[in-house]
Amino acid sequence: MWLAPERDGWGIGYGYSGNGCLALARLVDVLLDDISAPAVRPDAPAAPRALFELLRDAPGTATYTRAQLLAARAG
Repeated sequence: MWLAPERDGWGIGYGYSGNGCLALARLVDVLLDDISAPAVRPDAPAAPRALFELLRDAPGTATYTRAQLLAARAG
């Protein structure tokens, strides 16, 4: 089982091209509502800014609880 199943023609790529954390924040935002959601589309709406900032500023390895992610999403 994949965290974000790829759909035909697109999916979450790995590696850093300058927007990796934006894509991760969008994916986490969607998965908080539906754990079985497929990968987000590149043109999907941006995640809440506070959620993006939490993930962007994370140390090299970090573990967040669902409550922490929901709190960050709520701002």
